[in-house]
Amino acid sequence: MYSTEEAHQSKVGWLTLGGIALLAALGMLRACLYVTLPGHATVVFNTLSGLQKGRVELPGVMFRIPGIETPITYSVLTRVWEFTNNPNSANAISNAITVNTADGQAFAVDVAIALRPNLAALDELHATIGENYLVTVVVPVVRSKIRDISASFDSEDFYRKSQRAAIEQRALDLIRQEMPTVNRDGQALPLIQVEGLFLGNPDFPQALRDSIERKQVASITAQTAAVRAQIQQKETERLLILAAANQRAIELKGQAAAENAQLADLLFYEKLQERIQNPADSLPPLRIIRVEGDATVFLNVDPQQAALQQAR
Repeated sequence: MYSTEEAHQSKVGWLTLGGIALLAALGMLRACLYVTLPGHATVVFNTLSGLQKGRVELPGVMFRIPGIETPITYSVLTRVWEFTNNPNSANAISNAITVNTADGQAFAVDVAIALRPNLAALDELHATIGENYLVTVVVPVVRSKIRDISASFDSEDFYRKSQRAAIEQRALDLIRQEMPTVNRDGQALPLIQVEGLFLGNPDFPQALRDSIERKQVASITAQTAAVRAQIQQKETERLLILAAANQRAIELKGQAAAENAQLADLLFYEKLQERIQNPADSLPPLRIIRVEGDATVFLNVDPQQAALQQAR
């Protein structure tokens, strides 16, 4: 029979073995689990059969066979990458792009591109390109297309906001066309989704910068002069129209007065009231001419002024 001490030692031994077995089981279970973080997706490479096509694991926990299945995780969030010479840029993937424009100028320009791997074709991206898709695809395509597009524009176009937007859009269209695709269900899916492209301020040589700025100032001055000329022309037209309208109004009043003696009297009293309210000693006496039939009637508003005028 075992002694009490031997029984205790045996119990401790079994508990130790149980603990070791439990830890080993937990370790094996941990090795079978893989966590994909939010904003990421995972493809699985099988040592025996290769990449598992059609299997893209979304954020969460997945099971794998330790030593057989290897998970490869990609960030599928949109990220902006920069072509720049700025050493402080956290997202730089290449140097600024040197371009040659249609007017024979050469200068460097920063470029920023927003993109992400296409989640629906992530397995194909890994199978055909791999994790270094930025270096092997994005960098050479962007540099090539920016240079191609720049040759169709003048250096001054990179200075003007409206033209720079046109350069960005044309370059974006060409870059999207050059991105690799995969045929899924009869539809061509891009492996890399390019969402935007932005040009930074061009690094013009000082002489070119001064020349462009002088052209801009001259253009603004010419536009201002043109606007002022248009305003003056409109004002002249307005005054001519007003003068023609006043002349026509006088003619119509004269015709009406000639046909209607009462209207002539009314016009006479209107002029009389105006002279009374606004006297002017230096002016000759007011005279109203009224036509009645074949007779012409002259009326002096102020007889004293009329006599004074005659005395002079």
